[in-house]
Amino acid sequence: MADVLNYGGDGGDEPPHQHANRLQADCQTDFDTKEGTYLPTGENQKYLSRVVGTYVRQFVHPYFDRWANVPEEQKASATSCVYEFFDVNPIRYSKADYKLIVDGIEDTAARRYRQYKADVNAYIRDKGTAVPYRGLTTDVWEKCIERSSSQKFKDISMTNKVNREKINYTSLQGSKTIVATRFDMRDPQTQEWPSVIETFKVNHQRNGEWVNERAASDYEKMVEEREEQTQQASSSSVAVNENDVVLKVLGERRGHRRAVGRVLRGTSRSHSSTTRLRDQQSTSESIQATNALKSKMETYMQQMNEFITLLTSNLQSVMPGYLSDL
Repeated sequence: MADVLNYGGDGGDEPPHQHANRLQADCQTDFDTKEGTYLPTGENQKYLSRVVGTYVRQFVHPYFDRWANVPEEQKASATSCVYEFFDVNPIRYSKADYKLIVDGIEDTAARRYRQYKADVNAYIRDKGTAVPYRGLTTDVWEKCIERSSSQKFKDISMTNKVNREKINYTSLQGSKTIVATRFDMRDPQTQEWPSVIETFKVNHQRNGEWVNERAASDYEKMVEEREEQTQQASSSSVAVNENDVVLKVLGERRGHRRAVGRVLRGTSRSHSSTTRLRDQQSTSESIQATNALKSKMETYMQQMNEFITLLTSNLQSVMPGYLSDL
C-alpha cells in the first residue's frame, strides 16, 4: 500500500468525493490511558475515526445486525488502516494498556459500522431500493433490503427511537471526542487535566449559552454536590473524586462515563475503581509521609531543647555569672 492515504471526509457517503484528504503514513498518535477511554488524543486524533470509517465502508458489508457478526476477515481489513497509517507502537505502552488500545480500535470500527448501516437504511427509506447504495454490489444490496424489511430490524429501530427520545440534551463537541477536548484543555505548564465538571460545561454551552435548562440545572447540581463533598472531605484523608460527583448527579450510562467519554466493555467499573483507589492510596501515602516528617521534627526540636539545657547548665558550672552578664 502507498504511504499516503486518500480518505473522504468523515468516512461518510456525502459528496464531493473528489476532494479527498491526504494522510501521510506513520502519523504520531497518542492514546488516552489516564482516563481509561483508550481513544486517540493529540493533533492527529481526528483522523483515526474518519479513516476507519472509510475502510469500514470499503471492506464490510452493511447487512449484519452487529459488529460481532461481521466475518473476521472483513473486520481485519477494516482496521488494518490504523496500523498502516498511525503510529500504534506497543513498546510505548504496558501490555495491558496496549490490549485495551487494540480493543478500542475495534470499538471505533464498530461505531463507524453502526453509522454506515444507519446511512444505508436512511437511503432505502428516502430513495427506495431501485438504485443500489453507492459501492454496493447487487447481492449485497439485496441482503440490505431484506434486512431493512425484516420485523427484527423494525423492532430494533423502534427501540433505538425510544432510547433517543430519552436523551435530555445533546453535546456540542461535534466529531471531537470528549477525551480529545480534555486533552487539549490541559494546563500548558503542569499538564494537569481539566475538571470533569467544567468539561461538561464546555461541551454543553455555545457562546456562553446552555443547550437547554436541563443541562444548566445539572451543572449547578454537580457544582453544589462537589462543594458539599469538599466540605465533608476537609476533615478526612480522602480527596473528592469528581467522577463520583458526576455519577451521583447524572447517573450511569452503559458504555460511557459522563463528561469523560466511552468505556470499553468490562473496563467501566474496574478502571474507575482503580483510579479512585490509586488516588486514595496517593493521598494516604502523602499524609503518612507528612506525619512521619512532623514526628521527626518534633524529636529534633526536643533533642535541641535538651542540648541547650545541658549547655546552659555546663556554662553555669564552669563560668558562674557568665549568662547573667549577657
